[in-house]
Amino acid sequence: MTYVLGGLADFPLDKATSVKAGGTSYVVVRSSEAPDDVCVVVNKCPHAGLSLTKGPRGEYADGVITCPWHNSRFDVCTGENLDWTPGVAGIAVPRWSRKLIAMGKSPAPLEVVAVTIEDGKVVIDP
Repeated sequence: MTYVLGGLADFPLDKATSVKAGGTSYVVVRSSEAPDDVCVVVNKCPHAGLSLTKGPRGEYADGVITCPWHNSRFDVCTGENLDWTPGVAGIAVPRWSRKLIAMGKSPAPLEVVAVTIEDGKVVIDP
């Protein structure tokens, strides 16, 4: 089943925008480097299942989204994990404590969603 998330212009450049469709929350990103390209991931950190867009200190910059809860960093277009649980709520912790914060979970990627632009609308096929 496909979902229309909105018009291309509904998603500002260089910003992560959350949107719900079919009972699932997604993160939509457009880059100023390629404004007609859109990346979409499920709005859930693979570490603890929490939102990537709501929380104490999450951020998006240069194609990378940072989990606001445990600071894990991900490439928002490929889903690749770039750094796993390096802190809590934006505060860095010593390297030795990362395993404690990870709660026994191994680094994992974000769930990337297939996206197309059809007649100026962002369409996903989860």
